[in-house]
Amino acid sequence: MLAANDGNNRAQYLLGLMFYHGKGGTRDYEAAFKWSKLAADQGFARAQFIVGDMYEKGLGVIQDLEAAFEWYQQAASNGLVIAQSLLGAAYLDGIKVRRNYQKAFEWLKLAADQGDDKAQFLLGLMYYAGNGIARDYKAAFELFNLAAEQGYAAAQFNLTAEQGDAESQFKMGLMYDHGFNVQQDYAAAIKWYKLAAGHGHAMAQNNLGSIYGEGRGVPRDHQTAIAWYRQAANQGTAEAQYNLGSMYKSLQDNIHAHMWWNIAASKGYKDAVANLDLVEMNMTPEEVFKSQKLARICLAKDYKQCN
Repeated sequence: MLAANDGNNRAQYLLGLMFYHGKGGTRDYEAAFKWSKLAADQGFARAQFIVGDMYEKGLGVIQDLEAAFEWYQQAASNGLVIAQSLLGAAYLDGIKVRRNYQKAFEWLKLAADQGDDKAQFLLGLMYYAGNGIARDYKAAFELFNLAAEQGYAAAQFNLTAEQGDAESQFKMGLMYDHGFNVQQDYAAAIKWYKLAAGHGHAMAQNNLGSIYGEGRGVPRDHQTAIAWYRQAANQGTAEAQYNLGSMYKSLQDNIHAHMWWNIAASKGYKDAVANLDLVEMNMTPEEVFKSQKLARICLAKDYKQCN
């Protein structure tokens, strides 16, 4: 405390960090901001990053995203790798700032050269896709390898996916579908899902059904959705069986909706159990009997006769 009061920026940073994490006492964000800001004003990069974080999250100070970004920039300019990686990712994905591939490359390159695994992976993606730079697969895979060697999961998935591993291809599809660690990109998601689906990966087939059924990045196509759901459903995947039933219900085909929900319900899929009661309210006893017969045949024939 004495050193911090005497203006020692490292002591101020460490004191702010103690208040931020509540070490040795009660967490106090206002005190954390006060001491971190004092150190940050003296150019202490780690403190500048903490101040940016607190402005971004509104901890101990009124939330101010512009101020947060300015402090992150100061930290990055003072050589803090994590700030450089964060700025590179922000410029690459257009998060908190307008997308700028040149600035993304500059910041990611600085961080990647200092061993930051996320920056290595994102820079690899830039080379792989040719985002603002010449496409260079050799450079991309060198960077993926560097990140993977440090245990960065996304890079490991990318490498094994390129080598034909269906589970990794599926996970790459998930990443792009939902924007995990990468910019959301439905075209890339479809590419990876289809590669995994081609190896018989049931959840990749199910997720393709969802993409086409909802029209995420592609025109909505119920028949294509049904075809993908059916491939997964025929492997016994309860979620796909439920989704297939829902697709038929949206097309007002109560018999096949009931049939697939019945099959999913037999596997314990709870939403299917609830939907069976609802759809039966709009079916005749003859239609329910027909649906139940179709479900029995489908299961008895191990999904070989499910039409």
